[in-house]
Amino acid sequence: MIGINKETSLAQSLVASVQLNLPGTVSKLSAKMRFIDKIAPVLRNAGLVKNIAPIPSISVKVTGIATAHRAIPAFGGILYISAAISQDVFIKNGSIHKTRQDSSVEMDEIDDFDYSKKIRLIEIQNAYAVLTRTLDNPDCSEFILIEAPIMLDRSDVPPTERIEVVEQFSKTVKIIEDFWIKYKSRIYPFNKNGIRLISVGSGKLGAILFALGTEHRDFIVDMINYEQLTEIVEPKMIGKIKSLGVKRLINGIMNEFCRSAAFQAEAINPDTRFEPESIRPLGLMSMHVKAGFKTPPVLLEMLGTVNDWTSGDLDDIASIYTSLFTLDQARALPLPLWYAKYALKPIISKPGILEYYKSQAREMLNNEEIDKIWQQDLELFED
Repeated sequence: MIGINKETSLAQSLVASVQLNLPGTVSKLSAKMRFIDKIAPVLRNAGLVKNIAPIPSISVKVTGIATAHRAIPAFGGILYISAAISQDVFIKNGSIHKTRQDSSVEMDEIDDFDYSKKIRLIEIQNAYAVLTRTLDNPDCSEFILIEAPIMLDRSDVPPTERIEVVEQFSKTVKIIEDFWIKYKSRIYPFNKNGIRLISVGSGKLGAILFALGTEHRDFIVDMINYEQLTEIVEPKMIGKIKSLGVKRLINGIMNEFCRSAAFQAEAINPDTRFEPESIRPLGLMSMHVKAGFKTPPVLLEMLGTVNDWTSGDLDDIASIYTSLFTLDQARALPLPLWYAKYALKPIISKPGILEYYKSQAREMLNNEEIDKIWQQDLELFED
């Protein structure tokens, strides 16, 4: 007997999957949203979220340091370009003036093994190069926002057998360490009249929710009413909160113009190995800030411990940060970072500088120009 061959097309499988799975997916999402709606008022009333008042007619000089990179396959490996741009913006009574701009660019080829990590580390190096020149400028801003981490966490640490990544990581750690050794005395809170240097969006959201246990409470700067959180901090409830997804929960509990309670990140994450090791004892203060209704929360990080920062200090930083937004949109950025990001468009444009770089490299290889240069150098050496 010849068997009947029952075939199912992809379109049929997709239709069946939608019909079968959609009710369950909607049910799970609905349950999670109801749970967030239930616990959000408790977390807010306990002091886990603080309202922030933007400054209406702010007068401040701010620098935004943004980064970008792009990579394309070429010659059996990867061609990449990585850049950082600093943009100074002077705001006086609501009037905006762009002033100094500086940049650092690196373009080269690398092998394709773990290339994204290598390029990210090079991007951080570029950011610190621009930051160093910014602080060396006699007319340095009083408020600096940078798209690079204050310290590197364990996720950036490569396995020892990946030699090229390890070299880039070690180089980046040394750059960050040298920076803080040289400039720490000029940065707030170590200098009470110093520059406020804030890392924007380089860390992971949500650590504050897991800092509410008894052993971590000393590392939260703001006053929290823990009596209202008795049910929340139970292990079963914490497990349920983790299952929600941290990003979803943070979005659910934060309103417009607010910040989370600030916490000392390396102290409540003892398993996270922050680098450089010599800078780790200085502490890493973190808080989430939401600058508008549609603008997503972002993590701000500053060097310092709970003994260096006060709740009022962090309110001031959050107020200035939220005052630098002119739009309430999902992709909105504080004005100095927006200008810097805009200036980086040639880096990420397709086709762009990398395609030109690739074509020129191919042309030189085809014309054997590199061989001619090497031969000339060899002849000069022999002479």
